[in-house]
Amino acid sequence: MLRALLQGALVCALAAQAQEPVPPLTYEALLSRATADPTQLRLEADLAARQRQLAATGGLLREAPTLTAEAGRRSGAGTTSTDKLAQVDAPLLLAPTLRAGARDSLDRAEGSLLALAGAEARHRLRLAYLDAWLAGVQLRLRSSQLDLTETWVKVAQARVDSGSDPAYQADLVRGDLLRLRADLGEAQRRAAEAWGALRALATLPAEPLPLADPGAPALPSPEGLGEAFGRSLMRRALADRVAADRTAYDLQQALKASRWSLRGSHAAEGDERITRLGLAFRLPRPGELGAQKREASAGRGALAREGEAAAYQLESRFQTALTRLRTFGEVLPPRRFDTALQAVDLRLREGKERPSDALLLRRQLLEADSASLQRLRDAHALAAELDLLTLGDAR
Repeated sequence: MLRALLQGALVCALAAQAQEPVPPLTYEALLSRATADPTQLRLEADLAARQRQLAATGGLLREAPTLTAEAGRRSGAGTTSTDKLAQVDAPLLLAPTLRAGARDSLDRAEGSLLALAGAEARHRLRLAYLDAWLAGVQLRLRSSQLDLTETWVKVAQARVDSGSDPAYQADLVRGDLLRLRADLGEAQRRAAEAWGALRALATLPAEPLPLADPGAPALPSPEGLGEAFGRSLMRRALADRVAADRTAYDLQQALKASRWSLRGSHAAEGDERITRLGLAFRLPRPGELGAQKREASAGRGALAREGEAAAYQLESRFQTALTRLRTFGEVLPPRRFDTALQAVDLRLREGKERPSDALLLRRQLLEADSASLQRLRDAHALAAELDLLTLGDAR
């Protein structure tokens, strides 16, 4: 008897636990579920490829020496022996300072670029969370309004049947119902796409889970942001990347211009031993040296201009965010218009509002509700943008 009671209580407890609502996911919870960011992985692969290219050169050598070993039988009148040959070919670079500079700049860039890639991955996750939250809330808003309009169709038709309103009043409500169904389908599409984008950055199920309200945004004060941006990780990473690209390009040009090789061989032919050591020089084709100089000059000019353009774009990005911050205005909690919508619904049912007027009021309230939610999302996105642009090395 006691065992049966205990088993029953356990089953009831498990059933109650299974029916408990899933707590909404916060941004912090999503951070713990974050997966490897594709952009960050691509950066790590590119940096590893550059390290491999640098490792292929060393000292005065353009690349690792090539060793050749040969052996064969020598047969003659009454004698048989084995000939042996060993050769080495060592292409020379003769530009050790370029390689050292490329390695130093790459080592500096690797630290700042990887740190920035991690910050940008968190930034993308934060924006994806905000978009998915907004899309989910707007989907629920459209769904509730669709249910309300379906009841309004019956109210409007009853008023038409009683002779209180002309027939077109019911048609107006039916037409608005069709529009809401189209809006609901579009909201479902946006919510599915936003959840898919969030799911690509975190370990989440295919079925959307509830997302927590982001809460009140913490917009910073404009004072001091310019100095923080000047010392930011993003600016240092850009400078390190430009320097690494320039030194890597100079090294590649030196590798292409390398024409000297050190060669040596040792042979054993019967009783003879032959050792040779010499230099090889690859002759240029007509016009090759001039074309190579033009290529190097044009490439350096392109890299310098690309670096300037990237710096201008980053500066413009910060100034745009700063201007938005100064003109954003006061951030208030999102105002929901449920009470006003209920009042409109009640006045329609009581015959104090005609369906056409109620539809107009409800549409305006719905747009205001959606705008209030959008403004909350935009405020959080602006705060995230400024956090990224002013992120320092120590954070």
